[in-house]
Amino acid sequence: MVDYAARAQPPELSPPVEPRAGMQQLDLTFGALADASRREVIRLLLQRPRRPGELAECVEMSPQALSRHLRVLRRAGLITEQGIDGDARVRLYSVHPAALQPVQSWIAQAEDLWRRQLDSFKAHAESTTRNRKARS
Repeated sequence: MVDYAARAQPPELSPPVEPRAGMQQLDLTFGALADASRREVIRLLLQRPRRPGELAECVEMSPQALSRHLRVLRRAGLITEQGIDGDARVRLYSVHPAALQPVQSWIAQAEDLWRRQLDSFKAHAESTTRNRKARS
């Protein structure tokens, strides 16, 4: 985008650039969240931890299909898997507490960029209007 008010104002600092590893993690996270079934699993797990069988029933999916989705969510770091004391066969899934923080930070940076661009355009439009009125 063109920064219309750049001539009248000092340049602002750019938002911090994510390191390469951070961008790869964001890619994994957005990839995992791109599927509606996985978003539904996250929504359910935000309510409370659940067993795989309960999740499969809630999202109306076979245990095998759910297992693939859970694997993607685990690899993206969005969920954690825990065993239950006394029964090694039972697994309990929950949302990783800080999993969505990188997404929130990325969205905040994008919002800031758009805000600055719109503020710049507004300043340019107001300046142009003032100049036209002054010439009249």
